[in-house]
Amino acid sequence: MPARLISSLLPGAAILPAVSTLAMGEWATGVSGGTVHGGHDGETQLVWQMDTLDHPGGSDAFLPSAFLHPMKTPAGYQWTHAMPGDHIHHLGLWWPWKHIEVGGTQYNCWELQNGQGAHHAVGAKFIDAGPDALEWEFHNEIRVRESDDAGPPVTDGIAAVREAVRTRIARHGEDANVIDLTIRQEAAGEPVTIGRYRYSGFAWRGPAEWVTSNSEMTTCEGHGRDEANGKESRWVLLTGPGEGDAAVSVLLMSGAAEIAGTPERLRVWNSNMHGGTPFVNFNPVQAESIPLDADHPAVSHREYRIIAADRKLTTDEAEAEWKAWRGADD
Repeated sequence: MPARLISSLLPGAAILPAVSTLAMGEWATGVSGGTVHGGHDGETQLVWQMDTLDHPGGSDAFLPSAFLHPMKTPAGYQWTHAMPGDHIHHLGLWWPWKHIEVGGTQYNCWELQNGQGAHHAVGAKFIDAGPDALEWEFHNEIRVRESDDAGPPVTDGIAAVREAVRTRIARHGEDANVIDLTIRQEAAGEPVTIGRYRYSGFAWRGPAEWVTSNSEMTTCEGHGRDEANGKESRWVLLTGPGEGDAAVSVLLMSGAAEIAGTPERLRVWNSNMHGGTPFVNFNPVQAESIPLDADHPAVSHREYRIIAADRKLTTDEAEAEWKAWRGADD
């Protein structure tokens, strides 16, 4: 099926009809309430926030968009958490840079409520639909405030980075969804450098009810939540309670080891931080700043796969999933 424009900043752009329900019996997609959503058998499984939100808990500059939330397992368990009271700028599944440098000026694009920079959705293309999967290409920008006198970057800023995110969701067996994301970025004008910082890039905020006492975390190197921070990792696996006695697992995988030649480093919360609730960040700039250009795929070309399952995945299964994804030999 040819790509179709869902929305764009260009005047007169075609928009898919808004829908409030999803077709039964297969994957289906639609646009409703400023979001793009995908569902299976009539149940929403993925929501992309395309329009900006105006949240009274943030500043006048807090206008978030360009994030995935809510995300659900096949059984309907919501495994993302957005705009929690402790970090209002945490947005489910999202990937802003902490700092970018443009023209000798540094901008904070993570805490968008500060009004310096913002990761912002500008449009999307519908690529393919079912019955086995859905696929889109989301178009975003990183905007920065043009001057100290200007308003929020989303409304008054200038584009520093352009981004295309190929996103696909499908069933993975009977009890899991698999989500693939390919993120490509380029400077929109002046050269851009992604600044070194302990957290930056692809991030997940997990369920508030998953805490140290009832959830487990491990990495491909066997590190738990108290040892994993700052370590290189190809994958991170978390398991916690779903509905009733059911277990839910979320496996996050990074393709950086193959694409960029080295795994990304992790920023995670330990057992004592916010009760151990899941925060996982794959960060390519934890050790050094990196120019944003085609010669540095660590920041300009990133790929991730997430498996959200209605059961407990083992570490052996996690390693096998990563190898199957990247085509790695035993």
